Amino acid sequence: MRPSSEFKHKGLPVKSVNILRLISELEGSYQLLHYMGFDEDRDLINELKQKYHKLYFKLNKEEKNNPL
Repeated sequence: MRPSSEFKHKGLPVKSVNILRLISELEGSYQLLHYMGFDEDRDLINELKQKYHKLYFKLNKEEKNNPL
């Protein structure tokens, strides 16, 4: 069971696996916005996805170079 502290503001560590979870959620939102024709909002979500993809690759590289 996960500690309840993970569900508080800033309780979840910024690690590559959690960024992937965020990207997955954004992808779902992107798809729904696309299907409903909300193109402007879809494009905003796409910008966020790009931002977090960059962060994911940065963190992933750091985590591989500095395993705990």
